[in-house]
Amino acid sequence: MKKRGAKNQTHSKWVEKMMTKKVPIVSVNTRIGDIKKLLFKKTKKFETINYVYLINEHDKLKGVISIKELFRQTKNKKVKDVMTKKIISVGPHTHIEKATYLAVKHNIKSVPVVDKDNVFLGAISNDDILHETYKKTRVSMLHLAGVHRPKIVVDNVFKLSIWQSFKHRFPWLFIGLLGGIAAAKIIGLFENTLKENIILAAFLPLIVYVSGAMVTQMQAFIIRDLAMNSKLNFIKYFFRQFGIVLLIGIFASISLCVISFIMFGEIVIGFVLSIALFTAIVSSVMVGLIFPYTLSKMRFDPANASGPIAAIIQDILSIVVYFSVATWLM
Repeated sequence: MKKRGAKNQTHSKWVEKMMTKKVPIVSVNTRIGDIKKLLFKKTKKFETINYVYLINEHDKLKGVISIKELFRQTKNKKVKDVMTKKIISVGPHTHIEKATYLAVKHNIKSVPVVDKDNVFLGAISNDDILHETYKKTRVSMLHLAGVHRPKIVVDNVFKLSIWQSFKHRFPWLFIGLLGGIAAAKIIGLFENTLKENIILAAFLPLIVYVSGAMVTQMQAFIIRDLAMNSKLNFIKYFFRQFGIVLLIGIFASISLCVISFIMFGEIVIGFVLSIALFTAIVSSVMVGLIFPYTLSKMRFDPANASGPIAAIIQDILSIVVYFSVATWLM
């Protein structure tokens, strides 16, 4: 029963990269006694001697015999009379994990590798099988414990040159710089509102800071959680975070409204600040979660891009909301 790997697989760890040709190979017409002599003579040259692989004159694999079974036989017998003809084999382009699975499933210590014409190419040794089994078991146990390998593409500052790191980071910061100029221009559009209510200027840094802090929190959560769980259900995650932020927004905006009223004695100012702050905090979920998530799906490092871009988007949004509410109510 032959198992051949598909040639269109893209994983790099093929069987052909791990197989060895240093295994006992003899003709099907060889006598048991001659095989025993061969094993004693060339034992040190073999990487694995769990099985002897038996081929015909065209190098096609016709059978196998285990070392244990070999030494049970009399020396005058031909190996073809006692060999196992039902062979579990794999192709050179089979993934190593599949070869390991077959070895474990059929309780064999090494797996022969043959081409499409059944020509014997080599074997996967028991050391490789044990190593792969251990690695997969370890990964499975780590997954059960909640530890996953990050799937996000990230920049390694020690492996990248300074120039490469600069090229990855500066374009996003430059976009943020342009956004900052745009934010200043937007503030200028509300010049009359500021002149009539100069107190609004005093609270602008507060609105921008709180909304920016919320975006930073959202980014930290999504980047961390994507790294820990590559199969993160983003829709469910988004609404979970939205519920938390909504609660934060309600308490923060009510608190600001009460404090500002106590300080200035003007309920309208309190309403403007609370509405603006609530809107800015709630909008941080959109900017702080969706933007880093989209970047990760596009194979960009969120650490490079999401900070500068999300920050300026949130700043502009907070400024527009703040002055729009102030113009409407005042």
